[in-house]
Amino acid sequence: MALGFAASAVDPVQLEVPFWLLQSGFGGLFDSVPRRTEIATLVALLVTASLPFYLYGAWIVIDAEVVTWSVLMHHLRYIAVGLLLTTTPVVTWMVPRLLEGFTGTTAVHVFFGLQSYAFLLFALTGIFHIFRAKRAHSLYEDPDQDVDIGELHENMGAWRFRLRVGVFGYLLTWIVAWVLGLLLLLLRWEVLLF
Repeated sequence: MALGFAASAVDPVQLEVPFWLLQSGFGGLFDSVPRRTEIATLVALLVTASLPFYLYGAWIVIDAEVVTWSVLMHHLRYIAVGLLLTTTPVVTWMVPRLLEGFTGTTAVHVFFGLQSYAFLLFALTGIFHIFRAKRAHSLYEDPDQDVDIGELHENMGAWRFRLRVGVFGYLLTWIVAWVLGLLLLLLRWEVLLF
């Protein structure tokens, strides 16, 4: 097939490419479109690749005696990559195909995926306030101050609780959704692991 074929002459079902993408002028790029199984496997690999970034990002903060601004930024770089590796496939591949072959396993997978993002938002409500309180007391710029973080604000304990519950909940529900996603990949796309 020639590189400059017209999108209207192509059957989007045959190519398994969203019709809006063909209409956008990228039709010539999809002369040899990978099968859905290969794309689903790539999506699973991307999501799986985010786990080491989450774990190392968490380890950076756990291992630090004092969380300085540079430690915080180093931590956030890894967490941001993990979130990008998870969220991009969710938005671009999983959500558009949600109703294809919807089963009980898919429903549970979606439930735990949504719960992980709900826990992330819950953690962010704590992170925002902790960040603001530490910033107001210049604890990122001058971490050597002899200040108990619990004394920075009367609600610091509740904010730290939100952070811990949110992070733990995110990782736990993310892992459950990830395992269910791999199960769906094996069942739906019949991918062999050898």
